[in-house]
Amino acid sequence: MLFGPRQPRGPYPPVRGRRPARGQSYPQNAGLLSYFRDQEGNYDIGKITATARQLNSIYGQVSPMIAKFINR
Repeated sequence: MLFGPRQPRGPYPPVRGRRPARGQSYPQNAGLLSYFRDQEGNYDIGKITATARQLNSIYGQVSPMIAKFINR
C-alpha cells in the first residue's frame, strides 16, 4: 500500500466553526444563549437582532418549498 490504512470516519463531515479570538477559549458548557453574550457577559442586542433577521430571511426562502409538500 502506498499511503497506509485509511482512518475510519464518522457519518458527518468535520465541523468548521469560528475559532475564538486570541486569548479566549471555547466555553466548557456553552448553552445556546451564551453565544449572544459579549465579553462582559451581557446580552449583545446587536447579535440577537442580526440572528433574528437571518432566521426570518431563511424562513422566507424555505417556507414556500415546504408549503408545496405540506399542501399535497
